[in-house]
Amino acid sequence: MPHFLAPFVSDGHHLAWAIMGIMPPPRLFLVDAFNLIFRAYHARQRMGVPPMRTSRGSSTEAVYIFHNMIRRLVKAFAPEYLAVAYECEGPTFRDQAFENYKATRTETPSELLEQFPIIERMLGALRVPILQAQGYEADDVIGTVARRIAAAGTDVVIVTSDKDMLQLVGDRISVLDPMKNDTMYDAAKVKEFKGVGPERIADLLALVGDTVDNIPGAPGIGDKGAVALLEQYGDVESVLEHAAEVTRKTYRESLENNRDQILLSKRLATIATDAPVTAALEDLRAAEPDRAALIELYREMEFYSLLREMEKTQAPEATPVEETTLATCADLLAWLEAPGPVAVIPGAAHQTELTPPVSGFAREGGQLASYAGPWPELPSRCWILHDWKAHLVASTAVQGDIEDVMLTAFLVLSDPSACEFDSLVTRFLETKAPTTPAGKAGALIELAGKLRPQVEAAGLRKLYDEIDLPLSCVLARMESAGIRIDRAQLSRLSSQMDDGIQKLTASIYDLAKHPFNINSPSQLGKVLFDELAIPSAGRTGKTKNYSTAADVLEALAPQYDIAQQVLDYRQLSKLKGTYVDALPVLMDANDRVHTTFNAAGAATGRLSSSNPNLQNIPIRSDLGKEIRAAFVPEPGWTLLAADYSQIELRLLAHLSRDKVLVEAFRNGEDIHTRTAAEVMGVPPMMVTPDQRRGAKAVNFGIVYGQTAFGLAAQLGISKGEAEKYITSYFERYSGVKRWIEGQIADVRKKGYTETMHGRRRGMPDILAKNVNARSFAERTAVNTPLQGTAADLIKLAMIAIDKQLAGKQSRMLLQVHDELVLECPPAELAEVSAMVKQTMEGVARLEVPLLADLNSGPNWRDAK
Repeated sequence: MPHFLAPFVSDGHHLAWAIMGIMPPPRLFLVDAFNLIFRAYHARQRMGVPPMRTSRGSSTEAVYIFHNMIRRLVKAFAPEYLAVAYECEGPTFRDQAFENYKATRTETPSELLEQFPIIERMLGALRVPILQAQGYEADDVIGTVARRIAAAGTDVVIVTSDKDMLQLVGDRISVLDPMKNDTMYDAAKVKEFKGVGPERIADLLALVGDTVDNIPGAPGIGDKGAVALLEQYGDVESVLEHAAEVTRKTYRESLENNRDQILLSKRLATIATDAPVTAALEDLRAAEPDRAALIELYREMEFYSLLREMEKTQAPEATPVEETTLATCADLLAWLEAPGPVAVIPGAAHQTELTPPVSGFAREGGQLASYAGPWPELPSRCWILHDWKAHLVASTAVQGDIEDVMLTAFLVLSDPSACEFDSLVTRFLETKAPTTPAGKAGALIELAGKLRPQVEAAGLRKLYDEIDLPLSCVLARMESAGIRIDRAQLSRLSSQMDDGIQKLTASIYDLAKHPFNINSPSQLGKVLFDELAIPSAGRTGKTKNYSTAADVLEALAPQYDIAQQVLDYRQLSKLKGTYVDALPVLMDANDRVHTTFNAAGAATGRLSSSNPNLQNIPIRSDLGKEIRAAFVPEPGWTLLAADYSQIELRLLAHLSRDKVLVEAFRNGEDIHTRTAAEVMGVPPMMVTPDQRRGAKAVNFGIVYGQTAFGLAAQLGISKGEAEKYITSYFERYSGVKRWIEGQIADVRKKGYTETMHGRRRGMPDILAKNVNARSFAERTAVNTPLQGTAADLIKLAMIAIDKQLAGKQSRMLLQVHDELVLECPPAELAEVSAMVKQTMEGVARLEVPLLADLNSGPNWRDAK
């Protein structure tokens, strides 16, 4: 790639060539691999970024990080020559000179070590040469090659964040630090940054030492003092010669008492430029990557976004197959007479009569056909589609024995992001997704052939037949029905929220003593932590701004009014923009909003809702209740809300068979009061509201794997008190503890967790060495059977309710987690209410009774 295409933002030398219209000279970029990998890896760890792992549990984040560093480097600077310096195993000359060299470094995490061989494979696939030399560090390899190549007349850029490498900067050699926004160091920049020129960096390190490499230096002499000594006397040898003349006593004594240590430190800090590296410049010329090897690596590492990106730009199309063009309805019906399943891609609904929709069809064996025109009544047979529900809603779907590739893929992968058509083609067929309807239909046939045996082998066919597929029809009817919105209620609410936002804005300005952009995190941070001097956790991130995230403000709110008011401002603004002002835009001519229910929306099996998302409206806040008041039934009808009561805790009792928990639910006791009584050792009638609140937090915390730290924060108690509470809970509910421990042990063996109905979710991190990753997997292994089974139960209830609503006017409108919302005419309300309650409570036989709470009202708020 020519240099004039590269963005020379921080590279003034080459920018000058570009401005003059002259092709700049070629450059060699030498990358300090281990330095960049370690720094980026540990930076992610400090920020708490979740680790990256494959479904098999292999660590991948270091591979991913370094791959993207190389790719970004190539894209930004288009180097003609490129190489990576790697460390060699075994001691170096520095270890021989000083046995404690690098002794203070912590042991490399095993999950990072196991990725280095894969990084080598990745570099091979990218065709980036690796340079190393036995007995020398990567710094020495870089120093040797840089000096030799620069002396021969080629510019060299050393890519590292290691400040020791600045000593190599000189004529034709610069250092690029990608960890500091691609800062480029020439000699002047080095002097500005460190106070001395490149030729004195090793002397500086000899005096101040280096804690990272355990270079001792001169005790008591810091950066400022070392720079002053070097400016006055020259190199470190000259400083030692004039030690007796140094006026500052601590410096003078340190120099006089540590002469040998200081000279050793300089030797350790000086980068060798005579390592046995013989690679010629032409050996390092940048080359196109090995596409096949890179695709194989992406697939193995499950870098599906990179895989899709590569397929879009470079992947070959699937092998062309001859298509039959069907001109008439009769031709289509004749083509469909052949036996066997048929994949279909219905034509786009937005196409007009002038450009009739083109539909694609495919049979096994690569037989493709395209058809443009109106559909006749198609025969009932085995049809293969992707997202049958979407076609049902659009009135383009077929009937018969349906194989929905999106649903079967979700059963196999339990990953919502992986179930889109293009992603499935990339993952399973290893080709770029076709663009023609017939080509897509052909891909569907192949995908079904890949997924079908996996569904059968995992025992998931019954789940597909009895829950996921029939639910598609139910959801399609709900989406088509929509729910009516009261425009006047939203208009009133919008006006009230405008007033509230204006009042909060004025109050926040008053507390800040001047106007500013409340929506700007940087301006807000400056007001809170600089101007008002509120204690902060410091500046974070690349921009080095103060954090004004919700958790930060929530911690400050009890003491600082402005923090609480900013939180209130944000909530008002968000709810107004997301719902109050957005819903009217989404209404149809009948004032109804039609959300989309995503059957493959959450890894636990729960449904999600989008455009608009009706599952995130706050339940308990006053604002959330007022927004729900805008959801209304048909005029003269009533909304009916049916909600499972504490279903996940009831499932915990069923799965754990804990005697105390089971007895409490069978007796119809208040479970939170019973828990408080058990843990506190007091009669239920003596449990205080605060004790019940604490018990409630523990009960639901157990379901979601809450830690003592989280419970302490929620209840405003010490971590020790929280730990004691959790310990007491498990002593009284020993069956729960046994079930949790057994569940985690079982998932460790199998590698996945599952619901009562067999829905699976892979848990590769359950064996992770990283404590955070493993702990999250353990919590998920416990929660998914509860949340996922609850999701399956309400789906079964929806299917049964839908059947019983046939022939009635009443309609099911919404599902929000454990709640169903219906609308009923007055004449049907009592009958439908009884039917819904009986169906929800009778959908499964458990150790404890299922309980559904039903309420009705003129709007969603009042039906709760």
